[in-house]
Amino acid sequence: MDILIALLLLGVIIFIHELGHFLAARLFRMPISEFSLGMGPELYSYYTGKTLYSIRIIPIGGFVSIDGMEVDSKIENGFNSKSPFARFVVLFAGVFMNFLMALVVVIGITFTTGQGVQNTKPIIGNVLKDAKAAAVLKKNDLIQSIDGFDIQDWTDIGETIAKESKGRDVLDVVVERDGKKLNLSVPLTKVEENKPLMMGIIPEYTFKSYNFIDGMEASFKIFTGIFKDTLGGIKMLVTGKVKAKDISGPVGIVKVVGEASRNGSSGILVWLLVILSINVGIFNLLPFPALDGGRIIFVILELVGIKVDKKLEEKLHMVGMILLFGLIIFATVNDIFNIIKF
Repeated sequence: MDILIALLLLGVIIFIHELGHFLAARLFRMPISEFSLGMGPELYSYYTGKTLYSIRIIPIGGFVSIDGMEVDSKIENGFNSKSPFARFVVLFAGVFMNFLMALVVVIGITFTTGQGVQNTKPIIGNVLKDAKAAAVLKKNDLIQSIDGFDIQDWTDIGETIAKESKGRDVLDVVVERDGKKLNLSVPLTKVEENKPLMMGIIPEYTFKSYNFIDGMEASFKIFTGIFKDTLGGIKMLVTGKVKAKDISGPVGIVKVVGEASRNGSSGILVWLLVILSINVGIFNLLPFPALDGGRIIFVILELVGIKVDKKLEEKLHMVGMILLFGLIIFATVNDIFNIIKF
């Protein structure tokens, strides 16, 4: 089941990406010989007389075969016969669709869930299941005091814990529960070394609907935040701050999706769709041969008047493709070793 859910998520992302190339090519009247989901031998195909639509046996990747991309091609309206601008749009359309889909999903989530408004009163909205306090505290408990210090609002909780937890891992807490006052000994939890101990409680939230402007503003803020975090991760990878053993591939994605689905929350899977779609978009924009970004670089050079020999360009893309397959194999082996270690 984990594999099926992961393939479904990746399938949607890949389909949207390739649909972008397909629609843009159609816009510029470029002939398309095939639209394929997956790689390898065909599982199913349907031919319209102009385009073959196929599903292939290896459920990773996909492609849109636009006629006229070959060196020295003379096909009418073929890819290479079009203006650099038209080629740029077709190449960029795939990642644009990935970003657009992610943004649309974020907007949907934002308007569906609404705006979270925190209750300033010291009422527990939830207790983290991994926190030691989960054995003592309960949702809806009203915290009245911690170690004798009166608690008036939620901010008092964090400030008091920070002061009183030095050298201690249990605090005396008075709560009101179902109209009764209870004196509890609440254990604190260590999350990281050299980090303060935490109680592991979350405030109470209510949700109200966004108006259109505030909802769109919040959606774009969330989208740009994920986008910047993804760029930061790629920067860490390029600069060597991410260790080789931490590089993940398709198997790692299946593992993450499986953990999310076992938590029973479809919301987590939807957010994974957003994150993976942005990751796929940014990855394809990298200026690396064989990727959309690598091909876009050559089109931009042509736009500014620098022509690169097409045969040399295709050789570079071929080398890039081999390196990409090598990276996928490395990441897959890495995932398997990480799973075995667990």
